[in-house]
Amino acid sequence: MLTKKQIEIVKCVQRENPKILICSGAKRSGKTYVLTYIFLGHIARYRNKGLSFILGGATQASIRRNVLDDMENILGKELKLDKTNAITVFGNKIYCFDGANADSWKKVRGFTSAGAFLNEGTALHNDFIKEVISRCSYEGARVYIDTNPENPMHSVKVDYIDKDGQKLDSGQVNIRAFNFTLFDNTSLSKEYVESIIKATPSGMYTDRDIYGRWVTAEGIVYRDFTEDLYIKSIDTLNFTSFFAGVDWGYEHYGVITVFGETDNGDVVLVKEFASQHREIEYWANIGKTIKDTYGDIPFYCDTARPEHIQRFRREGLRARNADKSVLSGIEQVARRFKMKALKIYRPNGIKLRFSEEIQMYAWNEKTGEPIKQYDDCLDSVRYAIYTHYGDRKARVIKRSELDL
Repeated sequence: MLTKKQIEIVKCVQRENPKILICSGAKRSGKTYVLTYIFLGHIARYRNKGLSFILGGATQASIRRNVLDDMENILGKELKLDKTNAITVFGNKIYCFDGANADSWKKVRGFTSAGAFLNEGTALHNDFIKEVISRCSYEGARVYIDTNPENPMHSVKVDYIDKDGQKLDSGQVNIRAFNFTLFDNTSLSKEYVESIIKATPSGMYTDRDIYGRWVTAEGIVYRDFTEDLYIKSIDTLNFTSFFAGVDWGYEHYGVITVFGETDNGDVVLVKEFASQHREIEYWANIGKTIKDTYGDIPFYCDTARPEHIQRFRREGLRARNADKSVLSGIEQVARRFKMKALKIYRPNGIKLRFSEEIQMYAWNEKTGEPIKQYDDCLDSVRYAIYTHYGDRKARVIKRSELDL
């Protein structure tokens, strides 16, 4: 059953049938589902004509997770990609393309399409989006885009959303854009919505993820970090596992941070190694010391120095490539700070590089990403937390934490 907001989008298609339809806004607000529904309806109009359609996403995995699974539920059948990364629906072919990289546009070059659905628009390269739109040249072709908001100067907003209501000389609506908030998804339970609000970091993340606003990042990155997240003793904690993050450096600080997970699901930064002007020999010895102390734990390493990763592996260390996604990684760390589920072990008299960086790590308002200063330790923290947990392992919020 569609929500009131989703019905509004469907009625827009029935009434105006815009050539480009964009739904942007909060996560979990229902924008992807309604566009999947509309996209399938568009394809059904060309039933058994053997036409080609484009389904674009950041990766093949995200296309499956975000769109194809919903398509299967709507159609009531399993959809399997063939050798050309295509599925057959209503006697037509939907070709799936990953479009995050600068040269992704080349994959759709020469393509003639009767329509396209672009998932996670801000995660796609601008050239890919423009190329896909140009390839939708079949009579009656339509383009549907869903996206979460980012910097208000992002090309998706400037080139399309800001042109909401644009018409062709014929009077045909060319672009129509709709904004979603979390509250538009009325199928979500009150408890779930409240838990998301409580777990979402303050500032930019609340504006974007809850209210769907295209806002710039401002000020300190980790606004929800407070002094009470420092702990002076870990003697009474029961650790169930350990893992580490590694940020290589020479002129900048090289840093290895070690984390322990407790039996209640909290994570504690239990040890920090930070130093300048050190060669890989030094860091390999640090790694072996960590292994001797905490066991054969995974090291999630900065991929900028693959030769260093290989050295760790030759030393018998479980060195793995870190997921370096900046904004998603920061959000994961910030969420844990807000939930007070990520703590820092700082005994009396111990000076931490973390403590120097946490109050200085700030957003670049022009780019919407952090300024590349005071980030060496915090990069290692992000590599460890985001790679080890990712979005799929986000800590479940207990009912007792909701103040219901």
